Amino acid sequence: MKQEAETDNIPQAAASCDDGIMNQGETDIDCGGPCPVCLGNITASVDGADFNAASGTISSFYNNSALFMTGTSTPGSLSLIYSGPLTTGTYANCQGMFTSSSTSQSYTTNNATVTFTSFNFIDSVAAGTFEFDAINLSVAPPDTVHITNGQFKRISFKKN
Repeated sequence: MKQEAETDNIPQAAASCDDGIMNQGETDIDCGGPCPVCLGNITASVDGADFNAASGTISSFYNNSALFMTGTSTPGSLSLIYSGPLTTGTYANCQGMFTSSSTSQSYTTNNATVTFTSFNFIDSVAAGTFEFDAINLSVAPPDTVHITNGQFKRISFKKN
């Protein structure tokens, strides 16, 4: 006769909109479906400081085969431009820019790496990761900012 595992008798918590699990018809973890609408976000580490742009501070659009996204957070504003097809994969030579809110200095690169992990063509939103080092050439010596651990979720690619 089979013995029940100890966990078989532990009651399971009911699905909810704050259980950290994509369930009950949600379109992402704890949002969409029966939960509040899923909002876009852009997060990254900017020279070790947290960057977290919520949906109200993000703008994005897709035009002439280029996806533009920009977000604003406490350390400043961060922008990415990707030119190419809307397919999953990793793409180098994207444009990246960061403008510091404390110094108003702008840092740019043409060597940002963007990885698209998903495209939802029904809702016209994308998700993925990014990283880049950007340079400010207007100061001597040139200054560099390091953007690491970048992630974007539910970024619109509706045509402008």
